[in-house]
Amino acid sequence: MTRSLFACLVLFVALASACGPTGVGRDGNVVGGPCSSTAGCAGGSTCLTSTMYPGGTCSVSCTTQSDCPSHSICVTEGGGQCVLPCTTAADCRAGYSCTDRSTPTDHALVCIL
Repeated sequence: MTRSLFACLVLFVALASACGPTGVGRDGNVVGGPCSSTAGCAGGSTCLTSTMYPGGTCSVSCTTQSDCPSHSICVTEGGGQCVLPCTTAADCRAGYSCTDRSTPTDHALVCIL
């Protein structure tokens, strides 16, 4: 019984890890998802509603990459915001472009208008 329980626990952890971080992505309420106000985002996140973010986007403020959740990128725009990375526009929400932006240490392709 103990062996079976351990195997199930290992499988659960592996599957949960494969799903990626909760709240980060095109529908994420931490980074990347649409919003009309900060109330639509998770605690610690804010809703960015400037014209660079059509339909609003949940974000976390950052000064370095380590301030951002996994699978998001710190860009220097707007005083430092965590946004979604991309390789093509297909990785981004409708209305967003995959654009090269400055990060605290380099450049990265991110979903932004």
